Parts: sequence; structure tokens; C-alpha cells
Amino acid sequence: MLRLTDCSPGVLSEAVHDKVMLIIIGSCLTIYEGRGAAHSDYGDKLIIVKRDGSVIVHGPRGFKPLNWQPDTVHISFLEEGGELVMRAVRGKPRETLVVKCRETFGCVTHAAREGGGFYMYFSEAEVRDILRDNPELIEEGLRITDVEKPIQPGFIDLYGIDIEGRTTVFEIKRVKAGEEAARQLYGYVERLKRSVPNIRGVLLAPDFTESALAFLQKAGLEAKQINLKKLYEMYSERVKRRTGIKHRSLLDYLGQD
Repeated sequence: MLRLTDCSPGVLSEAVHDKVMLIIIGSCLTIYEGRGAAHSDYGDKLIIVKRDGSVIVHGPRGFKPLNWQPDTVHISFLEEGGELVMRAVRGKPRETLVVKCRETFGCVTHAAREGGGFYMYFSEAEVRDILRDNPELIEEGLRITDVEKPIQPGFIDLYGIDIEGRTTVFEIKRVKAGEEAARQLYGYVERLKRSVPNIRGVLLAPDFTESALAFLQKAGLEAKQINLKKLYEMYSERVKRRTGIKHRSLLDYLGQD
């Protein structure tokens, strides 16, 4: 049930303890410290605390959050100098997000229920497989030698040899790639450098954030755009050849024109 609630620290702490969804709207600033540092000035913000402790902070424009904090291990609320202060702490890696609201316009709680399936059409793995089978879509002369190559602490999406004979590591993102994806690629390349000389690292995505591009440039890594529409058309044709059935769009599945 959706409920307007008191924005006092005690009530908000109880909502987090009871694992209900919490929404706060106010004039707030944010301070982040962890793998980097960032802050925003006072301004209207939408703060969402989900049942699992995930925290998202939105400004009044755009779809991308100003701050987000997954896997939060501790969230606290208190009053400091007449302001509502929320502190969200993540364990590994250690990160802290502080939100200070000098004015709150409203707080809402909702005992959100799990339900309704989520269905992925044309997944990241399918993007990877199309690129594996058609490496010329990435660059001429590329030869893919391994897929999902294990490396601590994860798996390299595509591993190959470029036209100049250099070992090349590819990290693939199906959506706009952020700095976290760039750092993930950097980690793989740094580990392999110990045993593989003259290695390249390339981030593949339909688009990139400015911070991702800045990090890649600083780290000596590369970014290459992929044409998701073209890859999807190739995937649909592959499904048709394999099954004899044209791959249906989401609107088809929902029974719409």
C-alpha cells in the first residue's frame, strides 16, 4: 500500500528496517566517496531506497541517476543542523553516499511486491555471439580465439588476435557503457599484462559516457561503437534460419500492431 509518511529520521529508519520501498523528495545535496569522489549542490532531488537497500538519487531532468548505491549494507537517517541526513554505506568496495536535505517536500513508503516477469530480448550474450561469428564487424583482420575466458575476478567476453598479431581483450556492453565498464576492462588487461606482452583492451558498446571515454583514454584503452540495430537484424535472421520462424518483436509478443 502506498502511504504518505512523516519525514522524520525515526520513521524513515523504520521503513528501511521493515524493507519497504521509500521515496523522498526534497532540496538536497549529495556527497559520494569510494572508488572516486563526487558531490552535487543543493537542488530538488528524488531519492529512492529499494527493499534490498539499493539507493538511487535523481535530479529533476534526464533518466540517468546522479548517484546510485547497490548492495548497501547500512542506511541511517538523522537530523543534523536542521537538515535530514541519510548515509548509505556499501561494503565491498567500500563506498559512502551522504544525502543532506535542507527541506523535504514529501516522503512515501510502499510495501512493493515481487511479481511480473522480466524478459530480455536480444541479450548481451547474443550480442557477443554475433560479434564472435562476425569479427569483421568489430575490425578487419580480427580473429576471435576464446569466448567468456575466465580471469579473476570474472570472464572476458571476447579474446582474440588483431590484424597486427596483438592479443586483444573485448568487454561488451549492450547499453551505454559507463566508467565502471571501463574499469572492468582495465582490470582484465592489467592482470593479463603480467604474462601477455603487447596487449590491447577494447570496450564495445552502442555509446559511452564521457567519464568512460576519459578513463579509457587515460588508461591507454580503446572504445569502439557497435551498431545494435544491425546486430539485432543479424540475430533475427539467424533465428529464422534455425527455426524457420521470423523472430518476433516485443509488440508481437504483446499482441499489438
